[in-house]
Amino acid sequence: MKSFALNQYFDQFRWRTLGPQLINIVVQVILYTVVFWLVNRLAIFLIDRSFDTYMKSKRINKKRADTLHTLIRNTTRYVVVFFAIYTILSVLGFPIGTLIASAGIVTVIVGLGAQGIIRDVIAGFLILMEQQMEVGDNVIINDKTTGRVVAFGLRITTVKDANGGLNYITNSSITTVTNLSRSNLRVQIDVPYQEASQTTIVTKAIKQVNERLLPKHPEIVGRALIQGPSLLPDTHGLMVSVTFFVKNGDAANVKATFTTAYLTAIAQTETTD
Repeated sequence: MKSFALNQYFDQFRWRTLGPQLINIVVQVILYTVVFWLVNRLAIFLIDRSFDTYMKSKRINKKRADTLHTLIRNTTRYVVVFFAIYTILSVLGFPIGTLIASAGIVTVIVGLGAQGIIRDVIAGFLILMEQQMEVGDNVIINDKTTGRVVAFGLRITTVKDANGGLNYITNSSITTVTNLSRSNLRVQIDVPYQEASQTTIVTKAIKQVNERLLPKHPEIVGRALIQGPSLLPDTHGLMVSVTFFVKNGDAANVKATFTTAYLTAIAQTETTD
């Protein structure tokens, strides 16, 4: 009896009607997927070509152009994906207009995070308009994340730290931006020594190094300021501080070079004496 009932059910099922409809839906989904993929590729290609042409014909800030380029690319992708999903759901028979107009669904969407997304987008545009940071800038975000901005999107800013790690930060959570790439940076080198009698030797060695190296480092702006002697806060030993301003991006190399040169010169002076 069960076998007979199943056979009767399948015989009554409208396979001839359902089959073509199912095939038609599958074909439409595949076709629209390919079409929107091609639209996305074409749009990104045109955006890239337009920015390349604009960069060659205009003198503009490259970092700002890169930031705008990334933002427009991301926005284009979001728009294309939205219309692709809308079209495919319509093909599958979902009442998209009714769902969007439904207050209950809108409430659910807002509750699931639409408000957060809107805040991120608005914050991203404000950061861009106020030029707080751009792609390629070295920054400190919220006093804890340090690195170089490698991507700036509608929702997320990506910062690459010194260890190579990528930090993804939502734009609305960014409260403090310390941009290290906009002005000259202050570099201070504390040269320690033990005895007060060494003060003259240390100061003389520092001045000799400055006379020799400063002309070779055009990234150093202005003159070096020598201060001291003063006490080290931890060991209560003595130190002489050397301070100068360096163009952004070169502070670490300059500090390492001059620190090594100071210590080497002091050691050689003490050995000679």
